[in-house]
Amino acid sequence: MTKRFGSFVAVNDVEFDVPRGKVFGFLGPNGSGKSTTIRMLAGLLVPSEGTAYGFDGLDVRHDAEAWKGRLGYMSQKFSLYLDLTVEENLRFFGTVYGLSSSRLEERIAAVSDRLLFRPLLGTLTESLSTGWRQRVALAAALLHEPELLFLDEPTGGVDPRGRRLFWDLIYELAAEKGMTVLVTTHYMDEAEQCDSLAFILNGDLIARGAPHELKRRLSGRLFEVPLEGEPFAALAAVQGSPELEDAYLFGLRLRALAEEGRVEDAVQRLAPLGSPALAEPSLEDVFVDLARDYSRSHRENAA
Repeated sequence: MTKRFGSFVAVNDVEFDVPRGKVFGFLGPNGSGKSTTIRMLAGLLVPSEGTAYGFDGLDVRHDAEAWKGRLGYMSQKFSLYLDLTVEENLRFFGTVYGLSSSRLEERIAAVSDRLLFRPLLGTLTESLSTGWRQRVALAAALLHEPELLFLDEPTGGVDPRGRRLFWDLIYELAAEKGMTVLVTTHYMDEAEQCDSLAFILNGDLIARGAPHELKRRLSGRLFEVPLEGEPFAALAAVQGSPELEDAYLFGLRLRALAEEGRVEDAVQRLAPLGSPALAEPSLEDVFVDLARDYSRSHRENAA
């Protein structure tokens, strides 16, 4: 799918599959096109080109209402009415989803128990903290038990315990109920827990795959050196070296990525600083490397 706003291309020919019953992570910096893509997939924004297919043959362009009825969407910005109580918000959304009174009662009880806010049902939403509002917003998106759940940065502003609760529920929904979950997040530790990932940058999809597959691109090239001397002096000594693609401090250790085909040269360059040892790449390492390749490619094309 592609989305343009005037001459600005917010999303450029993005294409990927989200397997049923899996947790799919959609990663990228602010302004990269994540939320625009999700809004198109949720039927809230019409693509300039292309479409999305799912739910046994539905097309988001031509079957928008049927499509929306089978998904849940928790937006980056709160969708709750602050002048209503928690329960009133849930009743409103349940009515919009077409739930019967008896079914709505059951679902409100279930989601408020699961997300630990039943004592707050009578509380005015405006008085809740960011973390509690996030829980209520998630509950609203789950009331009708959708087949596909979009979560746009669901744990932003949520404390560590709340984040853990969110992810426990996400796993439960995918594993036990077969729900498909597409989640955007800035937290790389959360991204590690997804079944598969896609990275977007400046509207372009730059990589996709399972976390372990994406890390493989750096396998055997990332080194870590425990430092005995001044860390910033050590970093300055190797930055810009032709054997190294990147170098940065990691606490009191230095991490360096060898250029492809120059691993032995990189080890020799790092040896005076300490004892270089291979390090396990993180998804943050992978994303930085992908972004660097993307920028280099665009500079070469522009030239």
